[in-house]
Amino acid sequence: MIYLGRIDPLFYTTMTKTLEIDIRSAEGLKINRRLIKKKKTFAVVKIGEKSRSSDLDDSGGSNPTWNFKSEMPMKGSVQFISIEVFYRTRCGRDKKIGEARIPATDFMGRYSHEGHLNFLSYRLRDEYGDKCGIVNVSIVVKPHSTETTTMFMASSSSSSSETPSIDGYRGRIVTGLPVWRVTT
Repeated sequence: MIYLGRIDPLFYTTMTKTLEIDIRSAEGLKINRRLIKKKKTFAVVKIGEKSRSSDLDDSGGSNPTWNFKSEMPMKGSVQFISIEVFYRTRCGRDKKIGEARIPATDFMGRYSHEGHLNFLSYRLRDEYGDKCGIVNVSIVVKPHSTETTTMFMASSSSSSSETPSIDGYRGRIVTGLPVWRVTT
């Protein structure tokens, strides 16, 4: 059997993309099931070990607006982006309101190409899993980022029990074609 487009699993772990993330706003922020009234809020985006935080919004209350834009690298092995929303107490301590985890497949992959602007809204959950608001973000995968080059080579296999491989990359689908060998 001949397979075309078989991608080495190591390829995805060495691939790095640059994301432009815009944490726009939040809606209906709640602490202990009550809307926030006069709290200074900010958001933190985390990708793997790296994180960036927005400026404080001191006038939005339960519906803050940050419009915080940042470019961050993302390795191919990262499966989620985390967005956490905090408020600052009068004493200057930061307390977490909630967190949203965004799957990488929502803005990368077959149906979302590089350079495509994705407007996304996700439910924030507190430490107990209760709903505590919505965060609005936009994400663009930058088109000319660094990635490992992999050559797609045809490899043959003598086993006839394997099924053809169908792998998608950057919107292209590479299909494995079965080739039967008649041995006499």
